[in-house]
Amino acid sequence: MRNRLADAVELAGSQTAWARKAGVSRSIVSEVLSQKRDIPESIINALGYIVRPMCVPARKGMNR
Repeated sequence: MRNRLADAVELAGSQTAWARKAGVSRSIVSEVLSQKRDIPESIINALGYIVRPMCVPARKGMNR
């Protein structure tokens, strides 16, 4: 996801330009790209993805 963000920032011309277009803070974009912060859902959404939690059985045999 960070690579996709880096590509999008490059296409936009700068972190500031992409952040403004995406409606997120430039400082958050910078922190994500420098791996100081996990990628927030707002950036994932701005890149065209959605976060969908996946539920799996906690114990074997519970998936009926």
